[in-house]
Amino acid sequence: MIQKVLHFLERYFLRYMFVVKNIGLIILVAMMFLTIVDVFGRKFFAAPVTGSYEVTEFMLALFVFFSIAYTQHKKGHIAIEALFIKLSSKAQALLDCAVYLISMVLSLLMTWQLLVHAKRIYLGHTVTGVLHLPIYPFFIAAAVGTFFYFLVLAIDFLRSLEQARK
Repeated sequence: MIQKVLHFLERYFLRYMFVVKNIGLIILVAMMFLTIVDVFGRKFFAAPVTGSYEVTEFMLALFVFFSIAYTQHKKGHIAIEALFIKLSSKAQALLDCAVYLISMVLSLLMTWQLLVHAKRIYLGHTVTGVLHLPIYPFFIAAAVGTFFYFLVLAIDFLRSLEQARK
């Protein structure tokens, strides 16, 4: 049963996680170009890009939320293993299960609260100060990134669960 759920998640959701990660990379490149244009405009033409600070803030947030799932998938997050490696493989798997389960709950709570906040901002018609961009789509996008993080955590949880059963 666990193997079927794991296969389903890996087959269908990891593909979309890579798409979200690639969107994050495109955002990062766009943010770099915006910063370059803003610096050159400010330095050489005394004409900075209007609203570049606001746009850069949103782009950075989107980059972080869109890349967190991929970082988890590649095990790129910082882990302290000093005591962990001294445990048996079964104990390591059980501890991994506990950590992944707690992380899954927290990521779902984050996703939910980002969506609740997006709704509140939408209903309040909150916009940015300079460009008057609506803010709620960025919170929805952050919720999508956090949900993909949850899915990768679920895959890792199921893998650890299988390791613990062995």
